[in-house]
Amino acid sequence: MEYDDNFDDYYDDANIYDEEDLEKMLAGYTDFDYGDEMEYARISFMDLAENCLYPTLQQTIHMLAPLYVLCITTRIVCVVGYSDTEDHPLPRWLLNICISLGGLLALYMFFGNNIVYLLVCAVSVYVILLVTSWKLQNIAGVTVAAYIFLFIVICELFVVDEKIWHSIRGAQIMLSMKLIGLGFDITSGVTPLPAFTDYMAYIFCAGNVIFGPWMSFQDFKSIYSTSLSKCLDVDWMTKVMKSSLFSVFCLSFSTCFGSWIILDSNYKWVRAYRDAQSFRFSHYFVCFVSETTIALSGINPSEIDYGVTVTRPLYVEFPRSLVEVVTNWNLPMHNWLKNYVFKTARPYGTFLAVTLTYVASSLLHGLNFQLAAVLLSLGFYSYVEMVFRRKLARVFDACLEARSCRDNCPHTYKQNHPFVWITNLCFGCVAVFHLAYLGLMFDSSAEAEKGYNMSHTLQKWSDLGFLSHWVILGTYIFHLMV
Repeated sequence: MEYDDNFDDYYDDANIYDEEDLEKMLAGYTDFDYGDEMEYARISFMDLAENCLYPTLQQTIHMLAPLYVLCITTRIVCVVGYSDTEDHPLPRWLLNICISLGGLLALYMFFGNNIVYLLVCAVSVYVILLVTSWKLQNIAGVTVAAYIFLFIVICELFVVDEKIWHSIRGAQIMLSMKLIGLGFDITSGVTPLPAFTDYMAYIFCAGNVIFGPWMSFQDFKSIYSTSLSKCLDVDWMTKVMKSSLFSVFCLSFSTCFGSWIILDSNYKWVRAYRDAQSFRFSHYFVCFVSETTIALSGINPSEIDYGVTVTRPLYVEFPRSLVEVVTNWNLPMHNWLKNYVFKTARPYGTFLAVTLTYVASSLLHGLNFQLAAVLLSLGFYSYVEMVFRRKLARVFDACLEARSCRDNCPHTYKQNHPFVWITNLCFGCVAVFHLAYLGLMFDSSAEAEKGYNMSHTLQKWSDLGFLSHWVILGTYIFHLMV
């Protein structure tokens, strides 16, 4: 495999989707008082259920039920307004208004009057698209991207209170991805500039306006073909049930079972693994909720179907490599970064494309030292792992690369060879070690309400002696010596 071909995997290092800002909207999940006993002795399961599990589920239902109702309402409206003939029961503009009003109501339920920042951003970008589509269509995507990043910086530094901005940051990320993607699709001619009502329905659909996932405007248009027969589809009902159950399990594990299984009296690295895993499961919770909302609203893109559409937890919890982790962490964002950042910049050089991917991912998440530090560290880690394992694969003629080899790969020693299997398992364990180190600072401390600062991140890593950074530096030096 040539060097440049691997950068299609490497650019994904920037694909870490910080979901704790979304999960924190469901406030209070991690604030239950277990008592001093929890630190050194495991409480009974009944006490755990009474003090944590039941309240968590009650708050989840209270918070998500209205959103689910809005998504189902959106689906019903689309069924009523859809017809196989050209004479639709509802005009397209009226159907779009109903869809967008449902999303705006969902935003208001979560953020109150703070949705004004999202509205200003969306309306101003449509004006930009109108102007650029008139004479400057070839720069529509770049113009929108530059405006979005400028808007985020100005809001975060000068306009919006940091706690307020942190609370709406997840929705702003989703909005930004939709707007930038649409801009580049217009530039490339994939889609013409949509009518304003089509645009608002896409931007503010209740199915993904809060938790995501991102999807292109072309995929969103599947909502207009929702028929009564599809509403009664067994696959659809199975998907909704599975995603709902998985989201409940992930939230319960993140907020209750993790600290119940691994106590505070354990070794600091074990606690670090527990805290990082708790953050990862909160991310899975948000992802499965997003799968549920998008299915309930009737959107079924052809490339996604009713499978696992947003994240693949098993690939993250039992990784082959860090490259697999960043790819499977958030699949829609993976595709967005690949299509609209990496591929767009790659004609100007691979290094520039990778750099801009990191910059874009960081700016989407705001001016946050913690996230920037994690992204840069993860990027360097994945790069070192990729080149080191590629060299090992070449030297030993074995399937040792960061990505699994294809069945017809030219290596002599395949995946099922005992020594190859053991080596890949060791690399997977090292990846778990790095994930524990990188993810441990995503805790539920008071700073989470406004985002973590530099001292918080450095202190967390300092408590572990910066060991992970030293390990990866040693790996890189060893790679140069081989």
